[in-house]
Amino acid sequence: MKKFSLLLITALFAFGMGAQEVQNVSNGTVYLKDKAGDHWFIGLGGGTNIYITKEENDANASIGDRLGWMGQFEVGRWNSPIWGARLVLDGGLIKHVADVPRVGVNSGNDHNWLGGHVDLLWNMSNSLAGYNPDRVWNFIPYVGGGYLYGLIDWKKPGEDNSMFKSQNQTLTWNVGLINNFQISRGVAIFLDLGARIFQGNFDYTLYHDGSHREWDLLLTGVAGLKFGIGKQEFTPAELMDYNLINDLNSQINRLRAENEDLRKRPEFCPECPEVVPTVVEENVYVPNVVFFRIDSYKIDKGQQVNVYNTAEYLKANPNAKVNIVAYADRQTGNPAYNMALSEKRAKAVANALINEYEIDSSRVSVDWKGDTEQPYAENDWNRVAIFFAE
Repeated sequence: MKKFSLLLITALFAFGMGAQEVQNVSNGTVYLKDKAGDHWFIGLGGGTNIYITKEENDANASIGDRLGWMGQFEVGRWNSPIWGARLVLDGGLIKHVADVPRVGVNSGNDHNWLGGHVDLLWNMSNSLAGYNPDRVWNFIPYVGGGYLYGLIDWKKPGEDNSMFKSQNQTLTWNVGLINNFQISRGVAIFLDLGARIFQGNFDYTLYHDGSHREWDLLLTGVAGLKFGIGKQEFTPAELMDYNLINDLNSQINRLRAENEDLRKRPEFCPECPEVVPTVVEENVYVPNVVFFRIDSYKIDKGQQVNVYNTAEYLKANPNAKVNIVAYADRQTGNPAYNMALSEKRAKAVANALINEYEIDSSRVSVDWKGDTEQPYAENDWNRVAIFFAE
């Protein structure tokens, strides 16, 4: 049994460490890998249990007379918004009401127990309704396996034997449902309703012919507090728009070809008139752009630099203003939808300038064209917001 307990702890540790070695994917969404110390939790609670056998049910006792007590400590980790694992250590008192012979019982019908189990957790709420780190209630079924060690007045029944030889112990199969009620990102109230199936001789009961029942059932209910350790929320990875990448690569290849043609031309052109250099004022603003993914008005991290550059220009030129004009491509959506989408894009960029870079709103104006105008010949490039200095 020592080996089995060590195996339970090792399995949970391996699950937590293995989470760093695989790509974190849930329901088709890829999430960024986090540190090994993130997404852990510990919980502490107390509750009750009831022992289910035919003899206990036939004893004609009230439910209240059959309820024992128990305490529980748990530690676990979420590998993704949907899948997790935990190790539970618990113990308590089982009350027996059946008047049947019991082997080894020296003090009444009740006996104590200590146990532990490792469970696989499935966050059904995130799986079916989508990941939401601010969801108040999460419904989490689990399955697992564990171990129970029976005691009499917190002493081992076979006092003359070693700790694990000829003692009252059994392996268990565990199933249950956890209700998590989130108070904050790091604190939750939980209600854990579980069931354990194990060998019937755990309660020392004998049939009249001296045989044991094959299986018994222990129902448990525990409530308590759960605390997060490390970062708790998962961050979706921002995947690149490969159509946009291909378009940009095509543009780069075209420019390379033009540069190659220019390289082949004569270095000097004596017949050309002398060009008088034009003095350009500092801080002259060149129109800037923010590209968007299809059917999106979220500014990707790779496009934030364009918003930043515009903000720096406005800070360096206190009298300058900027007009943001947004568009949508014609090959997706319909005119009414695209008009609304381009409005959201223009306002998203304006909000970034105002809220993130503290540009006064009086210096930022917005306009949107939907798909009524297409500033670029390449269709995908028209998912864009363009800055114009005023």
